[in-house]
Amino acid sequence: MPAHRLLLLLGTLTACVGQGAVLRAGSHDLRLSADGKLEIVDSAGGALTDVRMVAGVGSADVTMQVGSFRFDDIQGDLRVSNRAQLLSGGDYGPAVFALFDGADMLGTLTLLPNGDSLDLRFQAAEGVNRVGVVAACESDDHFLGAGQHALDVDHVGEAFGLWVSEPGIGKSDTDAYPADWFTRGTRHSSSWPLPWVLRPQLSHGLLLDADGRVDLDLCASDASAFSMVAWDQSAVTARFVAAETPVGVLSELWASLGENPALPPPWVFTPWGDAIRGPEAVDERAATHRAASASVSAIWTEDWRGSFNSAIFGYHPAADWDLGEELYTDAADQADRLQDQGFQWLAYFAPFVTEGTETWTSAVAADALIHDEAGEIYRFTGFFLEPVSVVDLSPGSPGRDWALSYMTDCLDLGFDGWMADFAEWLPHDAVMADGSTGALAHNRYPEWWQEVHRDAIAGTDATFFARSGWVRSAKLAPVVWAGDQRTDFQADDGFPTVVALGLGAGASGVPVWTHDVAGYQSATNPPADAELWYRWAALGAFSPILRTHHGNESLLNHQFDSDAETTARWAELTHQHMALFPYRYGLARQAVETGVPMVLPPVLLFPEDDPARMDGWMLGSALFVAPVLEKGATGRDVALPPGKRWLDWWSLQPAESGFVDVPWDFIPVYLAEGSIVPTLVEIPDTAVEAAADALLTLAEADSQRRVFIFGAGGSFVEADGTRYTLQGTPSAPAELAFTGASGVVNLGGARLVIEGTVERSYSLVLVP
Repeated sequence: MPAHRLLLLLGTLTACVGQGAVLRAGSHDLRLSADGKLEIVDSAGGALTDVRMVAGVGSADVTMQVGSFRFDDIQGDLRVSNRAQLLSGGDYGPAVFALFDGADMLGTLTLLPNGDSLDLRFQAAEGVNRVGVVAACESDDHFLGAGQHALDVDHVGEAFGLWVSEPGIGKSDTDAYPADWFTRGTRHSSSWPLPWVLRPQLSHGLLLDADGRVDLDLCASDASAFSMVAWDQSAVTARFVAAETPVGVLSELWASLGENPALPPPWVFTPWGDAIRGPEAVDERAATHRAASASVSAIWTEDWRGSFNSAIFGYHPAADWDLGEELYTDAADQADRLQDQGFQWLAYFAPFVTEGTETWTSAVAADALIHDEAGEIYRFTGFFLEPVSVVDLSPGSPGRDWALSYMTDCLDLGFDGWMADFAEWLPHDAVMADGSTGALAHNRYPEWWQEVHRDAIAGTDATFFARSGWVRSAKLAPVVWAGDQRTDFQADDGFPTVVALGLGAGASGVPVWTHDVAGYQSATNPPADAELWYRWAALGAFSPILRTHHGNESLLNHQFDSDAETTARWAELTHQHMALFPYRYGLARQAVETGVPMVLPPVLLFPEDDPARMDGWMLGSALFVAPVLEKGATGRDVALPPGKRWLDWWSLQPAESGFVDVPWDFIPVYLAEGSIVPTLVEIPDTAVEAAADALLTLAEADSQRRVFIFGAGGSFVEADGTRYTLQGTPSAPAELAFTGASGVVNLGGARLVIEGTVERSYSLVLVP
């Protein structure tokens, strides 16, 4: 029996069960009311009340342009269950009910344990194409999650559709379609939506495991109820997930979604640079990192397959899927040179295939592309107004092996991974090799895209990073990034939205998340200036991964090598990032093993904090990061999450909420009471073990630690299993040295227990 045992209280029982009778499905007690309403209660007293299932029919007109989708003339005739009859159920088995709307049977509901979660599996009656769930709202409700959204973290009072799409260049502040809807996103247009809501105040969440579009109405149309309704299907599973804490809810969600992924290799969590425009430019940027003593282990080269210039979108990768030999004449030698200098080398893939290219000819011959209803190759207008299609990645399609072969060839050239871009553009009316149509395949397409990449890198030291996703993408993509923000401070899609996107990803269970320093998109706004770069790069240093991006106006954007001062600052930031490697890599292991994301909304750890805040995040449970998000600002008000004492990370002095001066070369960061944070003493040049002997590698720097301990009750586990536990309550500050793999150190009136297998020299810093 889990600690948070669920109790389903369905009011008074129908006559077929008997007044007061209790059924059991696994570890869950079930009761049934005459009007078919469920109440799901967790041990903390939070409840999902008045739960009923929805079934009906609906239709809409759908238009796609450049990866954006417009849904017009939306019709729906939905019915809600108001009577239930037990069909079967007993001890340790599922309970099955027939659901009715009056005399009409709507379908059957099976209540089935899924680990410590509970699945509500609803099969509607014949003729239904929309199904879902409705439940009661609380008077002071909050709904986090729903994927990555640029303008919201708490979605209470909103109603919007979840459909994987281009997020847009810029954002409307409503979900109504603007005149330029095909370029400017609506409020909730997202590359990574998720039919999941987390209610932190109740310590539970609800996932609608659907294929089609999902409509959320979170106490908007009716302040007393919220609903999640899936389109174009007659069966759906609503998964109720509860735990003692909101972070525990994310762990339970993670556990319910299948096998855990592998922990990415250490170099993934070191700073990444980028370099384009040919081998000489790549070598030059690599040399700049090393001359500045920047701690960089990876360089990403987007144009590895060639390039072209667009009048609107600037410098851009070419359309083919293999090496652009006119630009990179000998990639294998380049890869060897970079590795000797301590760099992994990453490339780029997107699922588009452009008509008229060699790749198109290859894809047609392999029957690797999607089709239309007439059985012809489905062509549509691509990003650069050219005719394109996308690879058919449905299970069993020849397109999977076709795409996999190109990725394998890329690895054979010496690349160590790539950006797995796009996957939002599958047309709603495409026909897949397995017979499914885009209506149900569209949202699953990012998962299929990521499955192929996962298979390509299996058993290697490579990785990939993705921007689009659906229900299972968090377990498929080793790294997720926020997408293509504006190279500006604009609130609709610029730097400030990065925080909202990261918080949404964290509340949605994305384990490893990052963003482009300093944005990408300059089509409708100025290129990045020095101020933006400094502010954005500082936030990157306190992100899971620090990664630069040249942007689509690479010759105009301010970048790490624009001037000597910026290059020096870049080196400093890479050192700050690498100093935290033991902490960040420990968080990464925790994330893939337990589902606790590296970036978290503060309210998930500090219940009295504002669920809607979008001005900072927690990097793990120890560090609160508070970037300056406003252009021209020389400081900001910092509201520290309530309930604990805080230290300024930089000075280790007590910190309070209030105004803080923040020059360009500074970012406010705070350490929470009850935390242990291990750091590196020496900053390595690289995590690439095959690097030249003159470079200090992570493996060599790993033999020393400086460990910061604040207050009582702290514990932390590094990725290699080294565990730190503070026993007792410290009464005085202390700094001590210790050498060994394991041991007990008396420290400021408390005992620090170190349990590990790696011999290290420790410098221990305690603040009581």
